[in-house]
Amino acid sequence: MNKDVIYIEPEQDITDILSNVKAAKHKIIALVPPKKAGVLRSAVNFKLIAKTARQHEKTVVLITTDESLQRLASTVKMPVAKSLQSKPQIPNLNDEEATDDADDDVIEDDEKPAEEEKAAEEEKVPVKTAPKKAEPVLAKKPAKEEVIEGEPEPEEKENSSKAAKAVAKMKSAKIPNFAKYRKFIIAGMAVLIVLIGFTVWATAIAPAAEIVVTVHTSKSNFAEKVTFVDHEDKANPKDGIFFLEEKTVTKKAEAEFDATGELDKGTKASGTITVSRPENDVISSEADLVFSIPANTIVKIGDKEFVVAEGGSVNAKADNEYLKQCGGSFFAPKNCLKKTIYSSPIKVVAKEVGDSYNIAATTSGITLGINTTKKYSVSSTAMTGGSSKIVKIVSEEDVKAATSGLTAASAKEAQSELKEQFGDEYILLGNMEQGEPKDTVTPNVDEEVGENVKPKVVREVVFKMFAVKKESVKTFITKKLKENASGDKTQTIYSAGENEAFFEKFQNTTDESTARLKTSVITGPKVTEQMVADKSLGKKVGEVKHLLQSINGVSSVSVNPNYFWVTSVPSDPNKVQIKVTVEQ
Repeated sequence: MNKDVIYIEPEQDITDILSNVKAAKHKIIALVPPKKAGVLRSAVNFKLIAKTARQHEKTVVLITTDESLQRLASTVKMPVAKSLQSKPQIPNLNDEEATDDADDDVIEDDEKPAEEEKAAEEEKVPVKTAPKKAEPVLAKKPAKEEVIEGEPEPEEKENSSKAAKAVAKMKSAKIPNFAKYRKFIIAGMAVLIVLIGFTVWATAIAPAAEIVVTVHTSKSNFAEKVTFVDHEDKANPKDGIFFLEEKTVTKKAEAEFDATGELDKGTKASGTITVSRPENDVISSEADLVFSIPANTIVKIGDKEFVVAEGGSVNAKADNEYLKQCGGSFFAPKNCLKKTIYSSPIKVVAKEVGDSYNIAATTSGITLGINTTKKYSVSSTAMTGGSSKIVKIVSEEDVKAATSGLTAASAKEAQSELKEQFGDEYILLGNMEQGEPKDTVTPNVDEEVGENVKPKVVREVVFKMFAVKKESVKTFITKKLKENASGDKTQTIYSAGENEAFFEKFQNTTDESTARLKTSVITGPKVTEQMVADKSLGKKVGEVKHLLQSINGVSSVSVNPNYFWVTSVPSDPNKVQIKVTVEQ
């Protein structure tokens, strides 16, 4: 028989359910509530659903296993089924609590259809008007069509009555009360499980042992000359030719200092001088008419020195129109006798700044720093414009004092970093090498230091260190020791001494790099972990001690089971820890 299935959503109210019942196409309606359907917790709502179904000639079947909903359904004779495939039945539950609060229920909707308001009045239930009528929401039909039958047939009622009598008869029979023994039974089973588990754990899982075998060995010194190469492909560790690895680190250190240097940044005084030839100087040739004063010539006025800024000359031919007539149309020196020849004004500047170079004009006490046999005299104008301005500057002494301790601090940090870069897998050679320091001074040396400015120097130094891999050293030592053992297979190497090895007299030249490798090695009778395991696994503790102590070179044996009840060494090698130690 076909049917409609209506799935009630938790947020739906009674108005939505009634609308869906009216809109159903088939006579049989399966109403499936969710786990928490507050709308179906009211007897009034069940009566409204039942009344609406009768008015539209439909049968509503409630699909639930909830006893409280079944009780409410029984009050309105609504069939109930446990699932969509189960046969519906009208529940026979005597529970008056289902209707105790019927008179107090209120349907919280704003508007209801006329039939629902009439039913609500009959039940004396206040009805709120519902909003716009909701469209019916019908669940999709399942893939396989389910069948729910209507009211049970009389034959089914008779079968149900017989079943009820059988159940009543069974209830009247005396059944032993096992409830009071339940705790003892559960406790006994738990104890039994624990005992079985502990037995399995103690005998099969837990047993383990530690075996410590001490072997008597001897310690000897090792020393051999080795060489180094700077390319890995040229190395041959077995023959003592090691690849010399190099690492560098650049360290920067800075320091602030106070500037103590001083510099006068004032202006220099300046003026002019005039050089003349005396009239009593004999002029014998045209060359005597020219007297040059080159630029940068020192002019000493009293105890102050000035410098010729631009060169000048005493030139009768060029500068003195009167003297041009010495020879008329041709040169005649006799016509120039007893005539004074003057130069043009020549500019001079004080050699240093300062107002002490501001001096008055003079015609005496002036000498020129030139070499000449010609006679001359010099006069000067006033020297003016000199001033003093003393400022702080960075001096070489300031920088030396500031950097005196920087290199030592940087070297200590660099050595620590280089050792960390190489790590424990390397052996360091010689001392760390240090490059020339490079200093950057701010402001620069001889520069003025402004107010509230702290000069700073940054020193940059490159440090370098060499090292060789321990594994390469071990390879070389092992080969040498085996050669010295002459094929004796009863002896073995317990320590090649690579962790204690060091290089002595390291020489790193352009032609060849060499050093002497020194360390201490430990040799003794050959006792391996496999040998100990072969004599120990699966045997009694006392037997294991006897077998191991019989090995040549073994001085002591210790067998330590992990629990007191363990008397044998486990057969599983993963549960046995073997240690072979040396006794020097």
